[in-house]
Amino acid sequence: MSRADERAPTRVVFAAIDFSETSALALRHAAAIARRCGARLVLGHVVEVPILAEYPISMSSPLDDAAVHEMARERLEALANEVATGGLATDTFIERGTPGPYLLEMAEKSNADLLVIGTRGLSGLSHLVFGSTAETVVRKATCAVLTVHPENAEPDAPIETVVVPTDLSGDAPVAVDAFRSHFGEDVKPTLRLVYADPTPPYLDGFEHASLERWQMPDARREDLEARMQNTVETLEADGFVVERSVVDGAPVRAVTDLAEESGADLIVMTTHGRSALLNALIGRTAQRIVQLAPCPVLTVRKPGSDAS
Repeated sequence: MSRADERAPTRVVFAAIDFSETSALALRHAAAIARRCGARLVLGHVVEVPILAEYPISMSSPLDDAAVHEMARERLEALANEVATGGLATDTFIERGTPGPYLLEMAEKSNADLLVIGTRGLSGLSHLVFGSTAETVVRKATCAVLTVHPENAEPDAPIETVVVPTDLSGDAPVAVDAFRSHFGEDVKPTLRLVYADPTPPYLDGFEHASLERWQMPDARREDLEARMQNTVETLEADGFVVERSVVDGAPVRAVTDLAEESGADLIVMTTHGRSALLNALIGRTAQRIVQLAPCPVLTVRKPGSDAS
């Protein structure tokens, strides 16, 4: 059986909706993926509890919880009807409470294979919105998560370059498998497999870039590239062109800088390691990469790891 035969099909795509421009872009991405995969598209919205406190009680048409819920439901169903073209099956979920946990619950109930969410909401404050909602989703989702930023390209833009961070555990193909499940077997971008290698400040003369500039031997780079070779061969066997990179610096800055410099269309990465400590470290790295990335990010939880 080939690796392609082992990939689970994408049957349900869940789009998190807060009615912001960013979630509208995320919805277009979710709809494009659902159409491509022949999947069902589910739109989910959470009515936040404090919303009524922001409105004066002297309004001519007083609002109560039921009225707000009904208005949100009507608007959500209108969005579903707008994207339900070409035979795309849609459904809606709406809950009342804190967005992060309820979005995860709705995605679970809908058996989502992919959750698509924008990284900025109505406030426009990326670090606050990411911390309250998207961070929770990336950290705890049991399915793959595609995060979309407001400045990202429309879903019909070609995917030509994908950055794939690796921690040398050999799990990068897991993220690439998820990419192929959601974006199609025929999409074959160049993969930039990257390992970020931070050097202590007092050893900056031994950074890979410095040794290359001085045309000095770099035994550590050679060792790291050799340890990446099995992953390179696995991905090449799936038909990808793979460019292997060992770059100086901490993972967050190294990965986002490489994505910026290479004009990457997507970053795909796993989010958890094999131990509780590694889960926490990799999880935080993934969240920061999602927050700072210049392109959409597809995050995939490693098999056998627990959300933290």
